[in-house]
Amino acid sequence: MELNVQMIACIALYVLSEKGREILTVIFLDDFGIFLGRKRNRFIVKKGKERRDFPADDVENIVCTSRGATLSTSALRLAVRHGVQVVFAMYSGWPYAVLMPTTVSGSVKTRREQFLAYVDERGFVLAKNFVMGKVKNQANVIKLMAKNRRQTNRSLAEDLYKSGRLIDEIHEKISEERGSNIDEKRLDLMNLEAEAARVYWRAIASVLPGDIAFNGRKTRGARDPFNVMLNFGYQAVLFPEVWKAICYAGLDPYAGFLHADRPGKPSLVLDLMEEFRQQVVDRALVGLLSKGVINPGEVLATGAEVEEGRVLSKKAVQLILEALFDRLNSPVMFKGRRGPLKSFIYTQSRCIARFLLGDSVTYEPFVLGW
Repeated sequence: MELNVQMIACIALYVLSEKGREILTVIFLDDFGIFLGRKRNRFIVKKGKERRDFPADDVENIVCTSRGATLSTSALRLAVRHGVQVVFAMYSGWPYAVLMPTTVSGSVKTRREQFLAYVDERGFVLAKNFVMGKVKNQANVIKLMAKNRRQTNRSLAEDLYKSGRLIDEIHEKISEERGSNIDEKRLDLMNLEAEAARVYWRAIASVLPGDIAFNGRKTRGARDPFNVMLNFGYQAVLFPEVWKAICYAGLDPYAGFLHADRPGKPSLVLDLMEEFRQQVVDRALVGLLSKGVINPGEVLATGAEVEEGRVLSKKAVQLILEALFDRLNSPVMFKGRRGPLKSFIYTQSRCIARFLLGDSVTYEPFVLGW
């Protein structure tokens, strides 16, 4: 499979090609004056004199970050009917609205069990495994980077291996945690997670180009290139995918376990994202910078782009999205099954539901080897 980017003015169209056939996966609306409409069973995308038509069956997601795009209600109804998720996001990537059908799969019983699980051992088991999946993937991504640098930079490779093994030790500590209620153990789990994160991000910083000023992970208000890229990737690409998977599994996106409750906070989405951040976003973005696909000076918006409210440059957005959609569609092996990485987000959501309903004795986090 191969991912291409086609441009209609400032409309980014991410196309997955397989055996010569192009399958549109995402329509990304990222500039003023773009119109999304409908003609029968097709989406119409127009910008000025340019126009393209796309069969609704071939469209998976529509993401709109533009402040000046127009979307017809007819097109939105077509998206709902075909299960096309429509995401409205800020230029930074954070989604402020997601269009979903009023009826989704999953039974009410699943949500009832989800709420009950918060006060029994199931909540602790899920939270613990979310952290274990995150930390193990951190260790494996670092060890993979060490493996890839063994011939070119032995000293760096050795340091990375050491970091990976140190994170493995923290993973072992997490596996030994026992509890019957997540409220009693959340702080212990979060402290171990933070300990692993410090090692992980120091290791990541060591493989980035020297002119990238990355002094650690920062979410709100980040203005350094790599943190801005990470935030955009997590928010504009990974978050909507996990949100959709959670909802289609019949789960409540706001009733999480690892992340504490807070009004408007989609805690369960954030919980499940932990297993996929490293293998989807971190790995792809480190590759963009370390391979020189994008220069650090090209990442942040400048001039008129800043006046529009952008944080990332248009070029950076295009390259980031191309890399992340390519990664999501890359085939991987997990638990004896091979499939696109993205498919395992949906698998894991269903596994959460089965565990809550008692159809599985435990929940196993998503982890890729190195």
